[in-house]
Formats: sequence, structure tokens, C-alpha cells
Amino acid sequence: MKKRELKLFSKELTPEQQEKRKKMEMCFRAISCVVFLLAMIGIGYLVFPIFSGVGQKGWLDGVQKRISGYGGIHGVLMFLAIQALQVLVAVIPAIQVVGGVLYGPFFGSLISFLGIVLGSLAVWGIVKKLGAPLVQAIVSEKHLKKFSFLEDDHKLLLILIILYIIPGIPKDVVTYLVPLTKIKMREFFLYVLPWRIPAIVLSTAFGSSATKGNMAATIILGAVTLVIAILGLVFKDKIVAAMSRISRRRRHKTDKTDNQAQK
Repeated sequence: MKKRELKLFSKELTPEQQEKRKKMEMCFRAISCVVFLLAMIGIGYLVFPIFSGVGQKGWLDGVQKRISGYGGIHGVLMFLAIQALQVLVAVIPAIQVVGGVLYGPFFGSLISFLGIVLGSLAVWGIVKKLGAPLVQAIVSEKHLKKFSFLEDDHKLLLILIILYIIPGIPKDVVTYLVPLTKIKMREFFLYVLPWRIPAIVLSTAFGSSATKGNMAATIILGAVTLVIAILGLVFKDKIVAAMSRISRRRRHKTDKTDNQAQK
């Protein structure tokens, strides 16, 4: 059996696998720190000049002029890279609001989603190459246990869609787990990942309206975002726990049926 085919949530690792996991974990932490610093420098480069003169006379005109300078390939590629890295290294804060500030709700959403797709493709390829030891080194034991029901392939596509709809679910963590489940790459990118679009659109619209000085729209969008975030925080763990219980009962029932059949 190839190492990447090892059971994802297996708690027992050989000494060799444990050593490999420690090395991967240290390496990933070091890379995460470097990437985080670079991303923060990039975000600062893009955003600080825009907000440095807030409240001053002619600030909005200056913002529009500055933003128009980011419409070229240089600014777009930088933002695209930061968004892709945000998927690879979850410590980078979500920057969809920045996309709305720089490119407006439509193009900001489009570029943000494209960056998420590219980042997810990179995660998929890396996980398929290095397998479970990498995932076990990156994802905490808490999250491995919390999402262990993903090993059950029954209605897995629907389960993933629900997880991507619920606010507050660590979707970048789930993205690392999915390649080791039975879901197909085509199914994930066609049917699951697009469910990130509504949250992206809401964030970019908020950023765009705030920059343009549209206070009414900013307050409404901010209130909607806050309510959704609160609902996600309140109910996400309960929904995940319910999915886990259903999965355990299904596995228990299947095991019982198999045992009876063997007798």
C-alpha cells in the first residue's frame, strides 16, 4: 500500500511515519511563517496607500486614482497570488474585502474565486503527492477528529456542499482533507468549491461600498455579514456534530449487517 493511501484519520503511526510527520510539521510551520510575512507585506503594499489619507480632503478621488493603478497585470497577479496562498497557508487572513476595495464587487469576486481555485488545485496536487502524513502534520488532531466522518463516502458530496455553505467552518482545513477522501477532483471543483462564491461576493461588495463612501450599503452589508457570522458560530459545531453522529450510526449499522451476513 502506498503511503498516500494510508487511512487518513489513523491514530497509530509507525516510528518512521511519526518522524516523517514531525519533519513535515516543522517544515510547514517554517514555510507558513515566511509566506505569512510575505503576504502581509503584499497586502500592506496594496492597501496602505489607499487608507493612509482617510478623512482628508480629496481622499476618495485619490483612492479611485490609486485603484485604477492596480488594474494592470502586476496588481492583479499579486492579489491573485496572495489569495491562492491564503488557501495553502490558512494563517493568512481572508482578503476578499481587499478584492472589493481594489477591483469592485464583480472583478474582485472573480479574481478572489480564481485565486481560491488555484490554491485549491495546488493543495490537491500536494496532498495527492505526499498523502496522509502531510495532512496529519498540517491539520490538528482536533480537526482530524472533528471531521473524521468524511471517511464515510455515503452522500459525501452533499456533506461537503453543506460544510462549504456554513459560515465559520475552516474551509481551508477541509480542502486539505478532501483529496484523501473518495470524492473525485472533478466533483469537488464543479459542485463544491463554487459554494464559496456567495461569501466572496458579500465580502467584496462590503469592501467596495466602504471605499466608495456608500455608508448605507456598507452598514447593511456589514450587518448581514455579522448576522451570518454569528449564526455560523452558534450552529456550525452542532451541525458538524450531527453529521458525525449520523455517520457513526451508519457505520455501526453497516458493520452489524456485515457481521450478520458473515454468520
